[in-house]
Amino acid sequence: LIPLYILYQKYEVLRTPLPFLVPALFGQGLKGALFVIIFRQFFRTLPKELEEAARIDGASAFRLFIKVMLPLARPAILVVFLFSFVWHWNDTYLPSLFLGKEYATLPLQLDNLQSAMGDVPGYVDTSITEQVYMAASFWFVAPPLLLYLIAQKWFVQGVERTGLVE
Repeated sequence: LIPLYILYQKYEVLRTPLPFLVPALFGQGLKGALFVIIFRQFFRTLPKELEEAARIDGASAFRLFIKVMLPLARPAILVVFLFSFVWHWNDTYLPSLFLGKEYATLPLQLDNLQSAMGDVPGYVDTSITEQVYMAASFWFVAPPLLLYLIAQKWFVQGVERTGLVE
């Protein structure tokens, strides 16, 4: 991480969302390897005859990918998107290193809840109760849960087709 930190410092993008977003968009690191495996498993399940039929019809490799394979890959794309979203949503180490206090994520804000509640006018109790932490944790869990509930049908279909097992 030291070379990454120096690189981001050189390009003056520390304390902005860019060091967090750019690697996520390009699938860098262990997560990227997992996503490649998911796509590979998905495309292995597609019949070769589909590709051969498109080639016989005169489709180039680019057209074959855009018109035939990409529409069929929607479930796999959704699985990768959901995995990536949850993975980055739960990350605390990289955001604390690169983002700073201006762009603190919800997990980091949950850690700072005790000091943040001291700034609320009219709040006299200096200790945060368990109920406040549980309410804050609910708001932390709500967006990924809502996203999963919306995309549940396609997510299950994508997991079935990619060959992932629990």
